[in-house]
Amino acid sequence: MKNRHSFRNAFGMGQIMAMLLVVLPTLAFVITLMIDYWSVMQEDYKLKLIANQTSMVLDSEEDLGAADLNTTLNNNVNNICPRGTTLSFSTPQDAPTLGQVNVTIAYVHNGPYFKNKTLNTQMQTYSYHDQNISITGTCQ
Repeated sequence: MKNRHSFRNAFGMGQIMAMLLVVLPTLAFVITLMIDYWSVMQEDYKLKLIANQTSMVLDSEEDLGAADLNTTLNNNVNNICPRGTTLSFSTPQDAPTLGQVNVTIAYVHNGPYFKNKTLNTQMQTYSYHDQNISITGTCQ
């Protein structure tokens, strides 16, 4: 004999709404967190690219003392900074070893979940012209 209430044990509208109240905010949190993490990874990639380009410029300079490094570096790598920030370099210092080129690039990420997260990357190479330099750039 067939029963008119064949779905008696299935979810009712109340259970469905309660489940959606749990699932939808959790899903929104996970998606927002993934987007913010992806943004941090993109910014980290740009910092690595800036460090690589900066070290290439510094490696190829024949006389680091005579060159106007801020102008040279800003012309080559300034437009790579994340989120339209501008790149500024510190006063160059001597690296610990002759022929060593140390480049450090920093950026502060302010996203919805990773707030005030300082991202930095370092690169160490050697000069073709036996010069040493240590420089820090900041995208701000």
